[in-house]
Amino acid sequence: MPLPFHAISFNDLPLLRKYLPFYGNGDCNLSIASLLTRGPERGTELCELHNHLLVKWRAEGFEEPVLQFPIGCCVGVDLIHEIEAALSEEGESLRLYGSVPELLLWVQKLMPERSFVVTSASAGWDYLYRRDTFATLEGRPMAKKRNFTRRYHAANPNATFVPLSDETMQLLKAFLAEWYEAEGEMTKSLLEERAAIETALEHREALNLSGGLLMSEGRVDGFTYGTLVAKDIFAVHIEKARRDVTGAYPALSSAFAKSLPEDVVFLNREEDIGIPGLRKAKLAWMPCGMIQKGVVEIVPAN
Repeated sequence: MPLPFHAISFNDLPLLRKYLPFYGNGDCNLSIASLLTRGPERGTELCELHNHLLVKWRAEGFEEPVLQFPIGCCVGVDLIHEIEAALSEEGESLRLYGSVPELLLWVQKLMPERSFVVTSASAGWDYLYRRDTFATLEGRPMAKKRNFTRRYHAANPNATFVPLSDETMQLLKAFLAEWYEAEGEMTKSLLEERAAIETALEHREALNLSGGLLMSEGRVDGFTYGTLVAKDIFAVHIEKARRDVTGAYPALSSAFAKSLPEDVVFLNREEDIGIPGLRKAKLAWMPCGMIQKGVVEIVPAN
């Protein structure tokens, strides 16, 4: 019997809230906000099976759809066997996506008789940081970020971080229009990103977004938002700042981190998708770890 997958939509909010972020593993793509704003472009489908959420999508770096490891409590081998049988009827193999170290522990413990193939590349791994590192900018490794932030505030002594609200929407939309215009040609990636931002802002309360604007004298110097992806991990999904304003980016990042609750221990600042400049920028913030995402494909039994 085929699995009852359907294309993701905002009608799935109650179902998503049943499992996320409580059962989230910290993956930036498994926030409700990311699933609903970026899901359609990734061909995301989902269904519920035996009190577990199943998500199938085109993950970064993989051409064929993959199945997110079932989201819920106590995933047993019987559930995986049922899923595998259903996929086999559709001519698909069992390709489980998630944190590779955790997937391997599960497979080796509960399916020791089965062979598997692992596919994982660092371009698709999420960068994790201590929230307090961003909030305080303390320590020698943060000296450059700290200096740029001080330069920003010295030049803009009245700068403040203002939470997202109805009152700031018009200013924010004008800032985004200017930011994208400065990018020049709108690539497919930028168009998808902008559409996702517009959807997220339209539904910000339903998506439980946290974010804000870095403002100085009525001018928007930066904008950011994100949401929880686990009980102590917050994913920063979007961060835009003026490139012609010295220190705007680190000042925005630090201000946002300060605004988050104390029980947020880690920040997930997403993948570098193999772009050297983006990787360099992420490494400059001194990550404390990475979520090593990938696929563990279970070889069909004889």
